[in-house]
Amino acid sequence: MTRWITAATVEGMQPRLIVVEPVVAVLDGAVAALSAPVWVPWPLPGGWSFGGLAHTAEDVAAPNGVSTAASWLGADPFGEPAELLLVCEEAGSGVGAGFAGLDVSYPGPEVGVGPPHARFTVNGHDVPLWEVPAADDRGVYAGAAAGRWLWVVVHPAEASPLVVAPLRLVDARLLGAELATLPLGALSPRLMLA
Repeated sequence: MTRWITAATVEGMQPRLIVVEPVVAVLDGAVAALSAPVWVPWPLPGGWSFGGLAHTAEDVAAPNGVSTAASWLGADPFGEPAELLLVCEEAGSGVGAGFAGLDVSYPGPEVGVGPPHARFTVNGHDVPLWEVPAADDRGVYAGAAAGRWLWVVVHPAEASPLVVAPLRLVDARLLGAELATLPLGALSPRLMLA
């Protein structure tokens, strides 16, 4: 099932998001059809599942390009339920900030200043991430990967140690048949930007 929503949480920005159920995203080819990366922790940690996909429309006239957000559901290092939202966006789209609960279009000026708070490997490249001050109920980190912003939004904030342990991300579009082996969870309500 595919759902259309309008994200109006970012002042002056109203990117229209297409929210796709996990099974449709994987089995009906929605992931493979996108022109922007869909980040997946790889290999997927044990007990984790895919909670769905949100993306902006594939419209060449869109001023900010295509953005994607993938939900990954599992347990934090303490065994408590957690969710990682991995957002790939063109600069200025505001999608990552919307999921972070911020009224801006870009990560704050602290990104890129001082030592990073975490490091991921993205498509084989080291990517530093800096913490972005956000709402108390989530942890937010940002950096640049594959020529776009990478936002990592962790729910709840207490699960932020997930980011401290280096994760390896790959573009789900490159997984081929392995994509169909991903464990699928229920659609994350956080993809609705409620």
